[in-house]
Amino acid sequence: MLTLVKKQLFGDMLALWYEETGEVAQPTIVGGKRVEFQLIPAKMEKKIAKHRRDTNDTVACKVLNKIWNLEFLSARPENAIQYKISGDANAWLYAAGSSMRNSESVELLKSYEFIDLADGVQLVMRDDRGIVARQSVRYRKGDRFVTVSTSVENSGKKEVTLEYLASFSLGGLSPFQPDDGPEAYKVARWRSNWSAEGRLDLQRAEDLGLERSWAGFTQRNLRFGELGMTPVRDYFPQAAFLDEKAGVAWGASLDALSSWQLEVSRTLDSVNLSGGIPDREFGHWKKHLAPGEKLESIAAAVTVVAGDVEDVANRLVEFGQGDVKKSEKDLPIMFNDWCTTWGKPYPPYLLPIADMLKRYPIRYFVMDDGWFRKDGYGIGDWVVVPDQYPAGLKAFVAEIRAKGYIPGIWFEFENAVDSSKLYQEKPEWFLQFDGKRLRTGIRGFLDFRQQKVIDYLAEKVIKFLKENDIGYMKVDYNSPTGYGCDGAESRGEGLRQHTLGVRKFFQMIEDALPELVLEICASGGHRLSPAWMRLSSMASFSDAHEGVEIPIIAANTASLIPVRKNQIWAVLHPEDSNDRLRYSLAAGFMGRLCLSGDLAPLSEAQKKIVGEACDFYRAAVPVLRQGDNRVFREIAPAWLAPKGIQLFTRRNAKQCLAVLHSFENAPANFAAEIPGKWKIARVFGAKNIACQWDGNLLSFAKIKDFQAVAVLLEK
Repeated sequence: MLTLVKKQLFGDMLALWYEETGEVAQPTIVGGKRVEFQLIPAKMEKKIAKHRRDTNDTVACKVLNKIWNLEFLSARPENAIQYKISGDANAWLYAAGSSMRNSESVELLKSYEFIDLADGVQLVMRDDRGIVARQSVRYRKGDRFVTVSTSVENSGKKEVTLEYLASFSLGGLSPFQPDDGPEAYKVARWRSNWSAEGRLDLQRAEDLGLERSWAGFTQRNLRFGELGMTPVRDYFPQAAFLDEKAGVAWGASLDALSSWQLEVSRTLDSVNLSGGIPDREFGHWKKHLAPGEKLESIAAAVTVVAGDVEDVANRLVEFGQGDVKKSEKDLPIMFNDWCTTWGKPYPPYLLPIADMLKRYPIRYFVMDDGWFRKDGYGIGDWVVVPDQYPAGLKAFVAEIRAKGYIPGIWFEFENAVDSSKLYQEKPEWFLQFDGKRLRTGIRGFLDFRQQKVIDYLAEKVIKFLKENDIGYMKVDYNSPTGYGCDGAESRGEGLRQHTLGVRKFFQMIEDALPELVLEICASGGHRLSPAWMRLSSMASFSDAHEGVEIPIIAANTASLIPVRKNQIWAVLHPEDSNDRLRYSLAAGFMGRLCLSGDLAPLSEAQKKIVGEACDFYRAAVPVLRQGDNRVFREIAPAWLAPKGIQLFTRRNAKQCLAVLHSFENAPANFAAEIPGKWKIARVFGAKNIACQWDGNLLSFAKIKDFQAVAVLLEK
């Protein structure tokens, strides 16, 4: 039985906390307290369903109910605070090895209280041995999510070892169903691979093995996540749960710089969504807490909306917004030389391009990988190739500034290659595993827990940026560490401490160079997490530089990181047809437009198309800066050989941007309903495509394969 003990309004969301009272289903520890956290759309409070008491009369249960007088109660709350201390029992419902939720540690919590904060509510729970667990739910006016974090403090007299700590646990899903919601529930995850970021994986709960058992005598669990310093390699650190019958969707996003885990679990009728630091089973993590010590989890954004998975994504993406640099307020266009010089960013190649690009509103001129190379790779030593910059790099950068650009440069300073002097001469500066240097391929990873490493990089990176008057830095990361390293009570904890050191160094850069524009890149999209997004001004959306799949990936990442940070490459060549040029450029309208390729030899007609694209992009900046996305797709599963059509839309109160891309076997006509009273203000794209707005429907006609058109609607 659930008793409401706390209610708090956060914007359009209502937070509810329930205590377990009365009848108890499947108890494990007598006398423990359970307080469950729920979140619902505020306007739907009266639609909460009256839940069934039991399943005693079902075909599977009625015989045992009659013969043994066994009660099959249908629901039990699960604690909002979830952690496990070594030595305490796992949950008994076949959970060990699958989940560390609902352990004896949380069953031993004997008391609770709520503390009202200036910006939210804190739940405090205690046990008899001195463990104090605190969970804060905070809200900032204007946000469409709450931020949840949890800490565990050892106020007892003996050291304890944490082996699991969740940031949040959202329970009671879904309160709008009176039973176990057969065929009502879906789970959304966003998969990611190199150059294939953001594929939505939306499956029914039943297909994921999350249908409850006939008696409720087992915990179903879906545990997934990421291990290492690339937190978006296989999945984005967010998930959503949908009640399609009620039309409600919940979601959560973790503030992860490195390893993380999420879980969707179920014992009885209700489903729970939780996540945080990877546990001992999944992430090889444990942490000793001496008397007086405490540990804070990573934060999580949690939301709910009367809507679908795209509505959830539009809310969670705001978690990664962060502050805006002065030079970033108007979302300027940039040039990056990678797909132009391919590792040779030298004056003879770049100066003619800099002169040609002056006709366009480009602010950042970025030198990518290669400025430090001569023999070997040079990553780690960071020595400028002197014979390629006869007057010195500083003089070349000054010339770029004189042409009106903010100069940028590429670094990958968290590791070093085996041919570098740093790697060969300072083996003790690197992360270790089993007492030996932790390596991936030809790279070793600098240990950011060591002050000597920080001092070295302050000289090689921060001082270098200052001395050369560089205003933009692209930071790459191209090799995963794996799950952990030596130097702490567990390998997972070693990596967590290293991650804190990395964050601290990025903060040092910010403090020393507050106007520096920072781009995060990790083989393209491997660090597109909220924590990395807030550290940066923008991010490389992918390493898909020239493929036909770029519009698909760009639309995906535009829903997973802030659009103002979604840097999309338009790589152009003189041999491109006009349709191909517009196809590439239009993809850049789904985020931050970045030009690259063989730009200098473009014909005047081609340069005119680039100019038209830049003008269109500038006009769309207000809606790129703020708005909600909706993607209409009729495409086949294969992205490298795409078939069908896609329409990306982004809308706010005054503008609506619509970007159409056709693929193989595209329909000749396509239309989508867009709410609002609009008129067509601008069009960019294939000249044969006819665009029309008829009052609530945006339609396209005469579409051919592999074309693009962008339409800007205004009120």
